[in-house]
Amino acid sequence: MTVTTAKKMTFDEYLTYEDGTDRRYEFNDGKLVEVSPATAFHNSLMMFFAFFLQSEINHSHHPYCVRVNSTEIFNGKRTRRPDVLVMTLAQSNSLGNQPDILHEPCLLVVEIVSPTCRSVDTVEKREEYAQFGIPEYWIVDFLLGTFSVLSLVNGSYIEKVYREGDRIVTNIFPSISLSMSQVMASI
Repeated sequence: MTVTTAKKMTFDEYLTYEDGTDRRYEFNDGKLVEVSPATAFHNSLMMFFAFFLQSEINHSHHPYCVRVNSTEIFNGKRTRRPDVLVMTLAQSNSLGNQPDILHEPCLLVVEIVSPTCRSVDTVEKREEYAQFGIPEYWIVDFLLGTFSVLSLVNGSYIEKVYREGDRIVTNIFPSISLSMSQVMASI
């Protein structure tokens, strides 16, 4: 849902915008776009991926960190708040005490497909994340029972779709052992 304001707001105005409610917004070319609250199921999946990825980071000693539905990505025109993202520790440290917004690509974005926002999660964000240069994008679709790993090659994503017991292969975390069956069993 897009919220209409009397005039287009600047990105700086967005950073300090407060409407006195618990609503969350993304910025889209001067307009506010209300983001629906996540369901309990969606939150459980986000936490599963956060713990799973952080465990892999700790085990493999990667200089990365995980953020869950908090860090925004700004491409110069709009923001997105991925369900889960992985960034380098250098990126995290560079944010310091500034707004939790990346102006450069993170390493990985994970989106859990919302039934009410299917085209946003699978089409719009795919285009935006590719244009922004995010090397890997995972799409988890419980309704279809699929786990897609999209790898950025020459500015476009190459998609590999995994089902049930297929071992998921990822460039960012080459040693992980994960399948859609494991994800489904975790909930």
